[in-house]
Amino acid sequence: MFCIAAFIVLAVISIFSARYRKLAGKAWSCTLRRVTLRPCDTSFKEETKNKLLSHVAKRTPRLVKAADIGIEIAAFLFVVLTIWSIFVVLESGLNLFVWGTCSPSNASSCSLSSESCSINTVDKSFWQLTSEGKPFDWFINQANQLGNTFANIPTRLQSWDANKYLPENVSYYYKFDSSKPTALEIIDPGCQVCAHLFRNIKSAGFEDKHNLAYIAYPIKNPSITGKYKFENSYVVTSYLESIKINTLSGLKTPADWQILERIFTWKDSDNTPYQVKINTMMDQNQTIDLIHTWLQDIGYSSEQIAQIDKDANSPKVSEIIKNNQDIVNNEVKTVKIPTIIFGGHRHDGLVSIQDLN
Repeated sequence: MFCIAAFIVLAVISIFSARYRKLAGKAWSCTLRRVTLRPCDTSFKEETKNKLLSHVAKRTPRLVKAADIGIEIAAFLFVVLTIWSIFVVLESGLNLFVWGTCSPSNASSCSLSSESCSINTVDKSFWQLTSEGKPFDWFINQANQLGNTFANIPTRLQSWDANKYLPENVSYYYKFDSSKPTALEIIDPGCQVCAHLFRNIKSAGFEDKHNLAYIAYPIKNPSITGKYKFENSYVVTSYLESIKINTLSGLKTPADWQILERIFTWKDSDNTPYQVKINTMMDQNQTIDLIHTWLQDIGYSSEQIAQIDKDANSPKVSEIIKNNQDIVNNEVKTVKIPTIIFGGHRHDGLVSIQDLN
């Protein structure tokens, strides 16, 4: 291990100073012998260690033996950490290519990826699993994650057709036009990055050039069963799906899109964005009351709104949401919200106005 550690250190130093290159060459020769299971060049190892230990011998001779052992231990740890660091860098690079983030379990934590609301998963650390007496489970989990990343390399290389992932109850921003290409965005009504993407779409006039559809995907809270990252996302999603069932004729833009647009772009009289209010200031009943008010503005009668309420809480809508979640999780396989499919590509996270043009 000492020869390998010495080569790593000398290789780096020799980049900046030629005086160490000859020594780095000796270390490389020794390293080649070690990795091919042959004994290291004793003269190089002893010569280098003696130089290091001579400083200790001059000052505290009795610590020479301990220092010798310490050098071996330090060399071993250094090599292990170097190999681990290289592995992490390569794994992060592969994740960035496949998933658009260096950390698929928490996409938004990666500074190299585009802005997004991540579909988080809970991964226990090595120390947590060790304290539970399951240290090997950590290695198994890491291997499974890496295997999953390798298995999904084709999703990054394939050509994406939005039509293949449309939900059964698809709703387009404008009436479907067969002369236009289809685009599908996957959004969470509570995700502020989704609101940003929607504003970019409007600024680019993207909805005029595409048959724009969406899947509402309320992101689950990975730590609490039955809860969501944004508290009212599920109830908003259930109403969007119910409104799709109870359409109102004569509208240029369907009512569900109008509700979504108001959430993403409108502000109240105090200049507070409605999305922020729904996420942080309103409970479920207040959110439903707001949707009721908007439905009345759009033109729904009291009877029609009552039917929307009924359907929003029905098994039918629950099944629709479940099927849409299945599309996102098992077919699109994104870990970042929003995701938008158009032009033969899957774009994970926020897309700029320029890239939407």
